[in-house]
Amino acid sequence: MAFLESARRSSFTFTSSTREDVHNATTSLPSLLTHLCLLSTARRSAIVFAFVFGITITAVMKREHLLWLAASTAGATPLLQFGQGGTFDYPGLRFGADKKFAITVFSDLHFGEPSWTGAGKGPDADLKTIEVMNSVLDNEHSNLVVLNGDLTSCEFIASDNFTASIDQITAPLVERNMPFAATFGNHDMSKTCNTRTMSEHMWNNAKGRDGKKLSFTTSSVPGPYEQVGTSNYYIPVYASTGGGNPQLSMMLWFFDSKGGRDFQKVDTNGEDVPVADWVDDKVTSWFRLTSDAVHQQQGRIIPSLVFVHIPVHSTRAYQDKGRDPTTAPGLNEELIGHQGDVCDGNNKCDYTGADTPFMKALVETEGLMGVFSGHDHGVESWCMKWSKDLLNNSPANGNGLNLCFNRHSGYGGYSDWARGARQIVIEEAKLGANELQTWIRLEDSSVSGQVTLNSTYGTDRYPTVAKLKSVGL
Repeated sequence: MAFLESARRSSFTFTSSTREDVHNATTSLPSLLTHLCLLSTARRSAIVFAFVFGITITAVMKREHLLWLAASTAGATPLLQFGQGGTFDYPGLRFGADKKFAITVFSDLHFGEPSWTGAGKGPDADLKTIEVMNSVLDNEHSNLVVLNGDLTSCEFIASDNFTASIDQITAPLVERNMPFAATFGNHDMSKTCNTRTMSEHMWNNAKGRDGKKLSFTTSSVPGPYEQVGTSNYYIPVYASTGGGNPQLSMMLWFFDSKGGRDFQKVDTNGEDVPVADWVDDKVTSWFRLTSDAVHQQQGRIIPSLVFVHIPVHSTRAYQDKGRDPTTAPGLNEELIGHQGDVCDGNNKCDYTGADTPFMKALVETEGLMGVFSGHDHGVESWCMKWSKDLLNNSPANGNGLNLCFNRHSGYGGYSDWARGARQIVIEEAKLGANELQTWIRLEDSSVSGQVTLNSTYGTDRYPTVAKLKSVGL
């Protein structure tokens, strides 16, 4: 790559006569030396350089093509034909007849916590979480459910039992024949739980009416489990019109921010092995490559959304600047824990900047309408407009990107704030304006923090949200 960069910066210019000389000299190998001898020293140098450069470029392109083909077999290239090329048993996702696409996001469910971990925990907590899910789904009419990380508190679950928790979580979705997609969080990765096994279990066992698969959850980036994680993939969403050959309208991207503990591994002291808590650079490269390929294939910018469990560092930089509860309504009751932190046993954390490549990829993705995260149970339901300079953050300018927190959905995990889920509604006609509606549907069926994410979000003012607590805790 250094050679290609130096060649790009070279002042050497290929004229039409130079290209003709190269062609003539390479069409007949026996005449090559004779032809070169008849040329001036400068022309000979030009031809030799062009010849070597061409061979090098060809070799690099062949190598990249082979890598691309290898990645393709692992699902890393965009399979954008309607119906996912037969991967799924049903046609795929598309805007509804009302020309809207609605997503319900459940986050931080934390199934599987034993009773001894605190008041209100144990099997009854999981049943109450199911009640939250049922209440939200009965009040919203969605095209897709996203389970956005920390589905379980798997550090408490035996290795032969975590799939039972997954079945419990997906039961309300299966009953409604509801397609869903999951990201995994730091509590899903533990010594006893493997998120790749979770993903495969969802894929093979979550089936709706007529045995149709409901889970989109998969792993599209090959690599070691502890490096790239599991839930890195995308879902294409197609237009409401177009019959059996609809146009690609939107992309949904899912990323694994990892964290937690490595599966079935201990260090020399017998302690669990921690896993880095950020989206890996290899995954970021896959995202850039695939996004660019989609752009080139479609010949236009495709609007998109991103779902990742642990928020990026820029959310903390925004919080540190001082959030206005009328321009970014929601709960703000704790300091944000974000990607790229390295913490000691006393929970003292230092920021490493390891999520910088991922943040740069996000802000450089044209058409990205919003990034949705969970993880912090006391920082819920507000969205930030990342458009102005952020101190102590790189990149400082987010190009107007919207970053949003979900609601703590589960009765597992810390905090006693009212449970709920984030609702996202995209109107097909407003895709070009990068506009969407979003709100929190609480467990009591009420709506909190409804906002419009558009070009003026961040200056528009909304009512402050009530700080409601869950009943019976």
